[in-house]
Amino acid sequence: MSNICDKTQLSIWSPLKIFDFRIFWAGMSLSTIAFWMQNIIATSLMISWTNSDALMLSFVQTALFLPAMLLSLPFGILADIFDRRKFLIFSQLWMMIPPLIISLLVLTDTRSPIALLTATAMLSIGNAMKLPCQSAYLVSLTSKSLMPFSIALNSMSVNGGRVIGPAMAGFLLPIIGAAFLLIANSFVYFFYIVILLNLPSKFSIIKLTYPQILNKIEGIITYSSKEKTYRIILLRGGLYFCTWSTILGIIPLMLEDPKDFGFLYGLFGTGAVIGASLYGILSNLISKTNGINIGICLHGIILLLLSLTQNIFSLGCLMILMGATSFFVMTSLQVSAQQKFPDEIRGRGLALITTVFMGATALSSPFWGYIASFTTPSTTLKIASFFAIFFALFLSKKKIS
Repeated sequence: MSNICDKTQLSIWSPLKIFDFRIFWAGMSLSTIAFWMQNIIATSLMISWTNSDALMLSFVQTALFLPAMLLSLPFGILADIFDRRKFLIFSQLWMMIPPLIISLLVLTDTRSPIALLTATAMLSIGNAMKLPCQSAYLVSLTSKSLMPFSIALNSMSVNGGRVIGPAMAGFLLPIIGAAFLLIANSFVYFFYIVILLNLPSKFSIIKLTYPQILNKIEGIITYSSKEKTYRIILLRGGLYFCTWSTILGIIPLMLEDPKDFGFLYGLFGTGAVIGASLYGILSNLISKTNGINIGICLHGIILLLLSLTQNIFSLGCLMILMGATSFFVMTSLQVSAQQKFPDEIRGRGLALITTVFMGATALSSPFWGYIASFTTPSTTLKIASFFAIFFALFLSKKKIS
């Protein structure tokens, strides 16, 4: 451990030298990828089952994110008072069920959009259990000197899975089909459970009364009201995710061939890998504030350019750039927030971030779907582009320290 804690030898990969951290990080990364793969599978199925109905497609994003918005904070409180490892195991048992339900629908050719949305919402509930607890447990597996690197790796896993998962689903869906991918997803959650069963518990159960639980909620609200950087992160991230929802909710409507849909998301994931490789260099060259502002403005410009072409080559190049930009913005927001949290409120703090970011996606997605149903997907992307650029410039002077 002494060599690991030598500050002159530390890097973002240093926590991976610790066995418990390494296997936990591998499990959480695979679980995150599986979750986002299912998002793409559900999107693809809804397109097929409803003949590309824009509003129904937008409801997939609502089903995926609204439960997380409503339940992340309560689950974050539980992550601060219960054994986090056991809570994670329960969350993965829960998440094994929805992909099996949807695979059964596919195998029996039961085209039920309502059942698809219900199963997707169930998956979201499990993810809301997992996220704050997982992030809080992860940092307990390393020393304090490695915490910034643990946080960065956590962000890499969470945000990398957000883009790598859709990419993998995009490539594999046309090749092996939805049912097989969904069953494989369920096995991924089981594999994560096996890893968790072999890790130590790092938390003692705390019994709280109802007034004490209310104090837990009041504590994170008080922290949010006093910590300026955290408020700015919530605001910026919430507005960013309002337009990020168009990536999975509107762009698929611009494509006629499902194979093109998979191809583009494969390139989106390629861009994420590029963004991950460049993150360390770029984050050292510019401040967090400027980096996030530039990233969100670039996101808006890419949306505008996407609205102006249907050429698959041009769309592919833009999706690569979009993937890199998304990874950079999401990771910058997560790292900035995590570095501010005291450990005693970490679960709740991460839960509130999840509530705001996923809530923004859930509530904005039907809005974009409604606009697309009355105009065109291209027009919708232009409106989202203006929204992203306007608020990035409007908030550009609010610094993230």
